[in-house]
Amino acid sequence: MPHLRSLLAAGVAGAATLVAAAGAQAATVLSSEPAPTHVAAWNGTVMWSTLDAATGRYRLMRSVDGGAPASLGVPERAGGPFDIDLGTNRSGSTYAVYTRNGDIYRLSVASGAETKITKLSSPTLAERDPTIQRGEIAFIRRDSGFDQLRIGDTTSASKGSRFLVKKRVIRSAELGTTHIAYVEQSGLTKLVHVRNLSTGRDGVVYRAGSGALNAAGVTKPAYDAERNAFMWARTNIGSNTGNRFVRYTLRGSKLNYAQGSPRYNSTSWAGDQLGAATSSSLDATDSPGACDDAGVHYCFVTVTGPLSFTLNP
Repeated sequence: MPHLRSLLAAGVAGAATLVAAAGAQAATVLSSEPAPTHVAAWNGTVMWSTLDAATGRYRLMRSVDGGAPASLGVPERAGGPFDIDLGTNRSGSTYAVYTRNGDIYRLSVASGAETKITKLSSPTLAERDPTIQRGEIAFIRRDSGFDQLRIGDTTSASKGSRFLVKKRVIRSAELGTTHIAYVEQSGLTKLVHVRNLSTGRDGVVYRAGSGALNAAGVTKPAYDAERNAFMWARTNIGSNTGNRFVRYTLRGSKLNYAQGSPRYNSTSWAGDQLGAATSSSLDATDSPGACDDAGVHYCFVTVTGPLSFTLNP
C-alpha cells in the first residue's frame, strides 16, 4: 500500500485541512498540541494529554463546557499519550480510566483522586485502552499473540476480570450500559463490532477497508448515553471522500452519518451542544512527525459543535 504521505498528495488539494473542516462545522479549538494526542469526553468534560517538552512525558489536561484547558495533578505518563476514557461510576459521577506502566488507573474527575485498580491489573501482563461505564471497566490485554477484551468491577465482591472476546488485533473498545463496541483490525480492514454484555451476541455493524489510493481509519467508538448509541469517525486519506462521523443507534440497529475529516486520529462524544471532541494530525496517525508539514500545523484538540447526522455514507 502506498505511504500515507503519498496518499495525502494524491488527494484534492486543500480539501482535507483541519481549518476547512473546522470552519464548516463551527468547531472550537481547545488546544494546539506539540505532538499527537488522544481525546476523551463525557457530558461536557473533555480530557487529553499534552507532551511536556522538559520531561518527554505526557501531562493530563481537562476542559469543561468548552472552557480553557487546565492541567490535572496526576503523575505524567511515559511512552505516549494517555489511553484515556471517560464514563461514570455506579452513582453516575464522571470518572476517567487510563493505564500507566501497563496498570489500570481510575480518576475521579471532580476530586482529582487517582486509584490504581489492582483487582483488574495482571501481575505479569500489560493492560491498555480501558473504558468505564457505571463502575464497570473493560480493557484490552495482550496474551500469547492475541488481544483479549475483558471486563470487571472493583466492588468488594469482585473476583477480577472476565473474558469477553479474543481477536488477533483489537484496536480499541468502548463500554455502554448494556453493550460494548470494539474495533478489530483484520488485514487492511477495520471492523466495528457491537457485543451484548448479557447474551454475548456479537456482530459487525461497520466495515472500513483500505486499498488502491485510499487508507481507511476508524477511531475509538464513544458512547452517547442519551441516545443509547455509539459514535466513531471513519477517516479516508487519499480520495478525500467518505470522511464521516458515524453513529450507530442500538434501537433499530441504525447507522447515521455526519461530515468528518481525514485528520482525526481520535474522537469522543461531549454532548449535543459541544458535539464531538476530536484530536487531529497530518495523516490521522500518532507518529511523532505528524504535527507539522510545509509550515502548517495539524495537531489540535477541538469540539465540533452540534452535528447533523443527515449525510449519506
